[in-house]
Amino acid sequence: MLENKQHLVDSEEEILVEQGKRIRALHEIISSPDLTFDQQIDATLRLGCQFLGTEIGKVGRQDPDKNISEFLNTVVMSDLPVRRGITLPLDKTFCHITFSNPETVTISHVAESEYKDHPAAEFLGIQSYIGCSINVHGKKFGTVNFSNRKPVKRPFTEADKDLVNLIGSWISVMMERQLEAEELKKSKEAADAANQAKTSFLANMSHEIRTPLTSIIGYAEAALDSDQTSEQHIMSLQIIRQSSEHLLNLINDLLDFTKIEAGALDIERTVTDPLQVMSEVESIMAGQARKKNLDFCVEHHYPLPSRIMSDPLRLKQILLNICSNAIKFTQSGSIRIALRYDQPEDTLSLTVKDTGIGMTPEHLQKIFKPFKQADASVSRRFGGTGLGLSLSKRLSNLLGGDLNVSSEPGSGSEFTLTLNQVQAGIESATLVNSLADILSTRQSQQTQNTNQQLAGEVLLVEDNELIQQLIKTYLLKMGVSVTLADNGVTAVNLAQQREFDLIYMDMQMPLMSGVDAVKALRENHYHGPIVMLTANATLADRTLCKTIGSDDFLTKPVNRQQLYDTTRKYLQRN
Repeated sequence: MLENKQHLVDSEEEILVEQGKRIRALHEIISSPDLTFDQQIDATLRLGCQFLGTEIGKVGRQDPDKNISEFLNTVVMSDLPVRRGITLPLDKTFCHITFSNPETVTISHVAESEYKDHPAAEFLGIQSYIGCSINVHGKKFGTVNFSNRKPVKRPFTEADKDLVNLIGSWISVMMERQLEAEELKKSKEAADAANQAKTSFLANMSHEIRTPLTSIIGYAEAALDSDQTSEQHIMSLQIIRQSSEHLLNLINDLLDFTKIEAGALDIERTVTDPLQVMSEVESIMAGQARKKNLDFCVEHHYPLPSRIMSDPLRLKQILLNICSNAIKFTQSGSIRIALRYDQPEDTLSLTVKDTGIGMTPEHLQKIFKPFKQADASVSRRFGGTGLGLSLSKRLSNLLGGDLNVSSEPGSGSEFTLTLNQVQAGIESATLVNSLADILSTRQSQQTQNTNQQLAGEVLLVEDNELIQQLIKTYLLKMGVSVTLADNGVTAVNLAQQREFDLIYMDMQMPLMSGVDAVKALRENHYHGPIVMLTANATLADRTLCKTIGSDDFLTKPVNRQQLYDTTRKYLQRN
């Protein structure tokens, strides 16, 4: 009896000594500063094979949804073709059992176990197996396991299970650290790339802004020279205007992108004539194409909707960006725009195809990313900020659609803007079936847009003297008389003395803002039309204008034609 007890004590001591030996050996591996993460795992797997008497040690990733078991780190103590990257059907491996089991799985002799009919027994020819699952950040990741094609010489013990559990726990911790290190590295690389892109963008933007400014300042100085001929004077003014419009477009793109990033860009979905928007784009872009001897045409694939729900300003902005981009990168050939409407799906697609330089697959991956162009040399050769297409992509998403591109080097590019559910909310949707219908509509609109002399009294309230004089000049040329005020207090006093046919009111002014001035006038029962002038065109500003009682608003810089149309609109009411 005493001998049996002594034998048990001796056995337990041997087990403890053996376990201590295993732990020390494992500690030497994981604490070695000379080994990489993968080398530590491989050394640990070899150690496990040595202590457990197995010929294969593996760390694998399992995906039950895809039924995949992928080999990551592998150690083979024989000539078996087991290597990293091999994938097997998960349900035909013992890892399938281990992955879904919270406990360590041990099979000392498969043929004499409950798993003798498991697919892995025949599929892999494995006769002994021990393994446990690996968790990474609280989620099942995979397994670490050791196996043999023959039964192990002695059955797996509790000490063996403890060893495998210890190895699995260590690998789990190390994988978490490795993933965190990789994520940190990726984040740093992404941050460095983003900073580099923004630095390049700012340098490029500086160049893009200074270029038109150089023309504006230079030709303005030239226009002041007394020895300029009338032809030279007109040319100087035309270049100043073109450069100013280019500069305004740059600033608008930058501001719009900033608003999108901040989630503050307003999209106003209203009843829109897509054919009229396309006509306006064509009238602008065709002239630019002709300067480069490029063909520019619009193909209407009938029937097409005459009215859709969209934001006409943003729709036009997207198309102008795409067409401008196509013209920029096309040296010869053509730019074609195709309009198609899928009535069952209620989707309108606008495709811009050019015969330009095209793009590689690598370039296509960057084309919609902000602050980037397809190639760093592009900005030097063709100019541009690298914001236009990124902005267009985001605007198309805000409109409920998408912008996609296909291209090959030397074969041009094709951008397709797709707008979804375009007639949703329109009660009487109509389709245009011929070019004659479009031409009739355009002629009617051109007749309506013919500028005629107006008559009436306008109060212009604007604190900036230069803008004040510019708008006054525009209004006088329309035929109206103009009274000036440079703050809200003066404006309220003048309007209380007599009612004007129309008041243009700047929103931000000293002494009394335009907002407070309009409130004061409406509270004092002033009923004449008031149009706000603002440098901000957000939905919040529009809503504010309506809330305080103004009738309309114009954005700065003031467009001469829009000023005329708005003035005529309200003077004709009186």
